[in-house]
Amino acid sequence: MRITGKKYAKYIIDTPNVGGLGFGVLPKGELMMGRTQSHTYVEDALIPGVGKHVFISGIHRIPEPNPWLKFHHHPHDEIILFMGTDPHNIQYLGAEVEVFLGDEKERESYLITKTSGIYIPAGLEHNWVYHKVDKPHFLVGFSMGGEYK
Repeated sequence: MRITGKKYAKYIIDTPNVGGLGFGVLPKGELMMGRTQSHTYVEDALIPGVGKHVFISGIHRIPEPNPWLKFHHHPHDEIILFMGTDPHNIQYLGAEVEVFLGDEKERESYLITKTSGIYIPAGLEHNWVYHKVDKPHFLVGFSMGGEYK
């Protein structure tokens, strides 16, 4: 990173925290197949007091295990983006992902097949399962809390 000043340099994170997020089903250190580890670029640990958490993972085939998360909820709102990487058609996700929202009694499922954003209010149980991955894409999460809880 080229720095011309120091006042705002603290807001530019080019060295993320890399690792797993909470609610995972993988033991720490186990190799994840089909996706990168989560790269966190914004959180209180990197920018004290920011009050947000942003991570990105690259998905290049159906992850193993699938799902890699347990059903879970957060004490804060969250936005999940499934983002295609084709610059000529950014709506092309190149995957089929079934997203589950709600608790066991009222759980609903939605099949995501194109670039999509999902708003998850605080307390709403959620998870997703990959059915098909034809092209690499990104999974991006924005949590409205300074750490992933």
